[in-house]
Amino acid sequence: MENKALPLAILIALLVGVITIIFKWVVYKKRRTLPPGPTGLPIFGCLLQMLLNKPTFRWIHRLMDDMNTEIACIRLGGTHVIPVTSPELAREFLKNQDSTFASRPDCMSGRLSSNGYLTAALTPKGDQWKKMRKVLTSDVFSPAKHRWLHDKRMVETDNLVRYVYNQCNNSLEGVGLVNVRIAAQHYCGNVIRRLIFSKKYFGNGKEDGGPGPEEEEHVSAFFTILSSLYGFSIADYIPWFEIFDFDGYKGILKKAIESVTKFHDPEIDNRIQMWKKGMIVIEEDILDVLINLKDSKGAPLLTIEEIKAQIIVRMPPQISHPLQLFLFLVS
Repeated sequence: MENKALPLAILIALLVGVITIIFKWVVYKKRRTLPPGPTGLPIFGCLLQMLLNKPTFRWIHRLMDDMNTEIACIRLGGTHVIPVTSPELAREFLKNQDSTFASRPDCMSGRLSSNGYLTAALTPKGDQWKKMRKVLTSDVFSPAKHRWLHDKRMVETDNLVRYVYNQCNNSLEGVGLVNVRIAAQHYCGNVIRRLIFSKKYFGNGKEDGGPGPEEEEHVSAFFTILSSLYGFSIADYIPWFEIFDFDGYKGILKKAIESVTKFHDPEIDNRIQMWKKGMIVIEEDILDVLINLKDSKGAPLLTIEEIKAQIIVRMPPQISHPLQLFLFLVS
């Protein structure tokens, strides 16, 4: 038995050695055409380092500083991630080669946030992306619609001034302190709710014009979605790991989306029924516009799921940059 086991052990050792040499040769051949970066493990690449070094984007920056490079290649699972820190290289990707890199990546956070890629912003290029992009450019963000919604923006501008005035008068310190971050963030949330739903509050709000608990939860959920969107989740590189949710992204994102949909869905469903029953005959906001879009045959252009997904995806970017949106809306 010992005589038979020895050749078998030698054969296994030789086989492992050959596989290792082949793997290193393949990696070397690929590395000759790719930017510099860590080699990583077979199959998993640098996923272990990604999980151990949070937040991942800071780890990538440190890695590039250590290698003294403006472009790197980091293999995560079967995906090669190419970060760049040079403006010249960024222009090459985003301007000169934009047709190659224009499509959105297929990732867990984008899929969940867009309800299975039903929107424009997060959907990979294809027929659905073209359809929703045309809807946004022609029927939502056109100059005519911007002028049409001017009065709604001005109402919330007046409400913002009133809120700041009340905060100054009600300050316990008597020195008129105002939390500009809260004022700007919730002003943007109020504007978007006014433009889409023709209402400032989902609940009763506060007497001083500030956000109520419903509005605070609404805006907080959107910031949670933003912090998880396109995050470095292990499920994006090894899809079958999604069921385990090792890094917690999926659970956090689903909870945030549920917080948003519990406010949006009743409003959208109720508005659709009101249009079907003839209780509304004039469009007053963006939701009415999306509901009444028709295709070439006169049928509804958007499904209920597409409307709900598009509203969720369009709100976070505008709430997340309050100062920019504030300057844009009051101009």
